[in-house]
Amino acid sequence: MAVNLMFTYPGLNCRKTYGRRRYETGGRNTRRERMMKDKGMKWVIVADVMAIIVVGLLLWASYIDREVERQQLEAQAETQLGQDKPAAKSYDFDLQLTPQNCEGVDGTVDAALITDANYMDFTRVAINSAKQTKCPNSRYNFYVMTLDVSASDEAALKALAGNGVTVTVLPQKEIDLFYIRDTHVSKTSLLKYYIAEALPQLDKVLYMDSDVLVLHDLNGLYRTDIEGKYLAAVKDPSWFFENAHVLELNLEKRGYYFNAGVMLMNLKKIREDNLLAKLEDYTNNNFRTYMDQDAFNVVVGEDVAVLPFEDNTMNFFFEHVDLPTMAAYYGEDWQNYEDVFAPATILHFASSRKPLGTVVPKTNFFYMLQRLWYKYYTPLPPLD
Repeated sequence: MAVNLMFTYPGLNCRKTYGRRRYETGGRNTRRERMMKDKGMKWVIVADVMAIIVVGLLLWASYIDREVERQQLEAQAETQLGQDKPAAKSYDFDLQLTPQNCEGVDGTVDAALITDANYMDFTRVAINSAKQTKCPNSRYNFYVMTLDVSASDEAALKALAGNGVTVTVLPQKEIDLFYIRDTHVSKTSLLKYYIAEALPQLDKVLYMDSDVLVLHDLNGLYRTDIEGKYLAAVKDPSWFFENAHVLELNLEKRGYYFNAGVMLMNLKKIREDNLLAKLEDYTNNNFRTYMDQDAFNVVVGEDVAVLPFEDNTMNFFFEHVDLPTMAAYYGEDWQNYEDVFAPATILHFASSRKPLGTVVPKTNFFYMLQRLWYKYYTPLPPLD
């Protein structure tokens, strides 16, 4: 038989039954249970967070271990590669040019250049290099067509005469052709259209851009047979890496595009066939990326002879196309850049990168060519 006792306690009504115990809680008791429950949940959350942190630290430690191992493997691979592969070549040396045989070389070369105030230094270097590398019995007559050149600059050009070299300065008027009035096309570059008119006394002339170095005697090039041709020039490699532009000119039948930076020109035939009018007409009716070069390529048609690469050795294309591809295109057996440039008669800086003031690493072959250019630039007196 159970005995029931009733007693009170502030906040708690309790009925105690011997043999069993039962509590009846009021409002205050409910809050306490809620608080205890909340505290318990907080500890659970804390425990979960701590667990996450521990797992994260373990994962991070594992990642670090793997990363260290990966770096060690890469270092080992690079070490092995360094043992198998030679270090990058330095071009901090003078290019050894192919020796030339001057025995029996005795002739006169008439050469034309065009320039303005911006290209005066390049023009002087071109003439100076030709003067320094010609055979003793060779004679060079340079005709320099100028646009907006000062009297002091003209004097600087004429000062290069001597030792079998003459320099004649021919000031020109500004060209007024429709398609170059408001474009970026250089009006100076189009002076080459008028070479035959500027030199009526000559039947043949060797035209060269101003950004060239003459590294061997020019008589061999100058004696090239161009009978029945407007000119002779070197094939331009853009035939295969700018093919879309070349095909636009409809040159498929001829099969190549030539570089107009060096041209042995038949002035007699050019005058007889009034090639100047055709060049002007083409320029007035066609806007082309390479205005004068495109015009010559189209207008002369198939009346052009091909010169070997050494007569216009362009540096530009070796910066974009690998050496074996270029060698195959020109039918050469080049093993290195020295093989390309050592036998060059004319080295042509045919890109926007020019040797004057350009900074290049010693591991770039252009550095070797730049050293060569400065060899002929440094002795020249500064322009006024």
